[in-house]
Amino acid sequence: MSVDPTQMRQVLVVHGVQTTSEDRLDQDRLIDELIRNRMGSIPLRFTTRLFRYEGINDEAVAKFKILLGLFVKNPVGKALGRAAIDLVGDVVIALRNSGPAAEIRAGLREAILDIFAQGAPCYIVAHSLGSIYAIDVINRLIRDGQHFDRASRRTWPVQGLLTFGSPIGLDLFKVSGRKTVASLGEGHKWFRWHNYFDLTDPVVSGQIFGQQLQGFRIAENYLRASSKQGWVIRDRQVDTGKGWLLAHVAYWENPMVGDGLVDMIAN
Repeated sequence: MSVDPTQMRQVLVVHGVQTTSEDRLDQDRLIDELIRNRMGSIPLRFTTRLFRYEGINDEAVAKFKILLGLFVKNPVGKALGRAAIDLVGDVVIALRNSGPAAEIRAGLREAILDIFAQGAPCYIVAHSLGSIYAIDVINRLIRDGQHFDRASRRTWPVQGLLTFGSPIGLDLFKVSGRKTVASLGEGHKWFRWHNYFDLTDPVVSGQIFGQQLQGFRIAENYLRASSKQGWVIRDRQVDTGKGWLLAHVAYWENPMVGDGLVDMIAN
């Protein structure tokens, strides 16, 4: 199997934490609109698809929602409780290497390799907690040694990664196996990872009360000072014009994010 650069590009979107049902997710449509709004006259042939994993998370936390229903009768309290279970549960699941987290990673890997089997260039766009799954799967694909020959991008199941609103800079997610990116070894091809963030985004900064992020090295901290790593990692600060949690969901229509994505998939 190898990538045919003349084929239509496929943008695989990995969503973040959700409090809604899986069938209502439409982040692939948002990314499609963002690319079309920013591509101008560039003759870019692409399609977007969404990797959905919320159903796995919902099944994993379902028993806690049942218990909540037994002990909380107030409708408002019940709704808030369910939202909190969704949010906290998704994070707890992502920190594990087994169970639902392993199932999600396996599903994302399968989606990537399915695109690779078609010979289409694949680019991943990952938001929030989805960026954790994306970087984990890409690193494991590199370490497997079956793909990612640094001398030939045709062997790469993923051509580039763009993340935004990612919590990957938080100590919570710097666990064993995710302290540095995998090495591509010798060669002259470079894998691109661009990470976009708003200073007021609490998911990025870990400041739940909305204080601005201090220090701008987030994704760049995952790169060793060695050309053998073979990664170009860039942290990109953006001003979404929003504050706190509104900033966390404003990337989907941000022009700087769109321009960076267009540049990545067009080149």
